Amino acid sequence: MLAAVMLVLSVAIWRGSKQGAQLAAHQADAANNPAQANAAVYRDQMADLDREFVMGNLSYEELKAARDELSQRLLIDVGAEGLESPSPSGSADKPSTPVVWRKPWLSIGLVVFVVPVASLLMYSVMGEPVALDPRALVQGTGNASEEVTPEKLTEMATALTRRLQDEPNSMEGWVMLGRVQRARGMFQESAEAFGKALSLSRDDNLSIERAEVLAQKNGGSFAGEPWSIIQRVLTADPHHLNALFLAGSASYAELNFTTALRYWERAREVVPADSPDAPELDRAIAEARNKLGLPAIPPRASSAAPADVAATSPAAKAALAASSISGRVTLVKELQGLVAPTDTVFVYATPVTGSRMPVAIVRTTADKLPFDFVLDDSSAMTPTAKLSTMGEVTVRVRISKSGQAVAQAGDYGVSLTPVKPGSKGLNLMVRDTLQSTAQ
Repeated sequence: MLAAVMLVLSVAIWRGSKQGAQLAAHQADAANNPAQANAAVYRDQMADLDREFVMGNLSYEELKAARDELSQRLLIDVGAEGLESPSPSGSADKPSTPVVWRKPWLSIGLVVFVVPVASLLMYSVMGEPVALDPRALVQGTGNASEEVTPEKLTEMATALTRRLQDEPNSMEGWVMLGRVQRARGMFQESAEAFGKALSLSRDDNLSIERAEVLAQKNGGSFAGEPWSIIQRVLTADPHHLNALFLAGSASYAELNFTTALRYWERAREVVPADSPDAPELDRAIAEARNKLGLPAIPPRASSAAPADVAATSPAAKAALAASSISGRVTLVKELQGLVAPTDTVFVYATPVTGSRMPVAIVRTTADKLPFDFVLDDSSAMTPTAKLSTMGEVTVRVRISKSGQAVAQAGDYGVSLTPVKPGSKGLNLMVRDTLQSTAQ
């Protein structure tokens, strides 16, 4: 493209120089020899008289008289000295021919140098120089992933950082920088880049990606902020697939296979059987069940329809009601000033012994207190652990200011144990920090 532009401009300058030189010569002649200029004017007038005679507008006598008159006027206007050549001293006043007309090669050379340099400088500021790298173009096709070297990743990170200095509100740019820095193993910088992107647009998928990066930064530990991010996303959307996948992976990494299984089985309920994630999810579930000594899960196709039919039968509804636990949660007056209306209230049932994972849970806010609750199989967190399968449970209430499902210091609550499924009219009064009451 530059070569084509240079050719067009060079031809235009070369042609313009010839025409300009001719025009300058005529102007210089007229300025330095006015006598010759006047004579040229009179010659044109003589030619006009001849045309009039040929056309019959003038007689021969009129033509002869007009030509004699023009000759006399020419002699008077010019004078004998005006027909002489201009003196050498007059050459100092002769208008000079512009450089662009006298030296076209100089102008062409300047254009050929200035235009490409200016174009490259402009592209380096406003364009994407990394796109000029042939290796980057090959990588863009997905056929040369082996070409992604640490040096290349560093160049990409530098180019993105420079670009984001001029475009700080580009969410896509910050996400790309976060992923590049993660590939480089620069987890702190990656987390900061994802944080910038999330400040521009809240996206739960990006939050989960940032939680993974923070865990990598902590040496694979999800304790602290990573788990808080996962729980926040799952509280807002209990069926968020990426959060469920990561929660299961985090639990498995912590050797908490029961919790991992619970999260992955919740994900399994949502993921279609033909999803590309389904085989890997089934393998993860099978591994977790194997760690716990549980039998293999049945095929997907054989378990869906019967469950749906059973859930809608009258017998199933009666069994659901018979195994449910209901009651009321209240708050003592002394705590009403310490609990904010927006504080989260969790009411859930856990096995009396063994796992502390809820088999049923409901959630509300403190402004709804007193709150009448019902726990049954419809509020189960996993299809493999339901309230109807329990002989006795512990019913717990927890008021959380953070809104996190994980217990935090300063939470208020109460628990009642043991409670048999089918119990009605429980009275759970929150008096202080989490305390236990035997029934």
